[in-house]
Amino acid sequence: MTFGKLGRPPEDSLARQREIYVAISPLILETGVRRLSMRLAARTACLSVGGLYHHFATKQDLVLHGMQPEAIGRYCQDFHDKCGYLITADPKSFLDVYLEFLSNAIEFIRPAFFAALELGIETFEKILEPSLTAVNQEFAAAFRAVFPNASEDDIFQAGRAIHRSIVSALFDKNITRQEFHREVCALISGYFEMPQKTFKPAPPSLVLS
Repeated sequence: MTFGKLGRPPEDSLARQREIYVAISPLILETGVRRLSMRLAARTACLSVGGLYHHFATKQDLVLHGMQPEAIGRYCQDFHDKCGYLITADPKSFLDVYLEFLSNAIEFIRPAFFAALELGIETFEKILEPSLTAVNQEFAAAFRAVFPNASEDDIFQAGRAIHRSIVSALFDKNITRQEFHREVCALISGYFEMPQKTFKPAPPSLVLS
């Protein structure tokens, strides 16, 4: 049984939290956590302070949302619900859209990453490493499908190189999605012989905002 106002669908709390976090993400990077007030965050997200606290019990919950396992998991799940079928139906297109997705995901995670650094919270081993391991597995599956003649060592080394690029991009506030995308494409080109038309721009309808 569900409760709520008649005719109103139940709120997707994780989706709403994502919207709010994305709205205040530039503030996290510009002002830092300690200078960011919940009042300023609420105003930026076009909410009342009470409305903001309805979605995030504390400022720490808000600024770290982009690194919470459930938030990352949902972000990834939304992508796979939309594009996951391509890994078997059209592996080359999957690799294209997955690179776009990863570029967007770094922008999603980066503000929370810097917030965690400012707050002295361990980030990689306990929080981000499981996600990066999953990314490596995704790339390995795509590489095997797109580059059937590639050796397992090349696949492994390419995954490690992309892993390093992701870590570097998280630290770099100035890198754009386009720059990161080009860098990873160049890395992949260095490890594999590129099939024709690989890495065309992803259709906008397949890219998460």
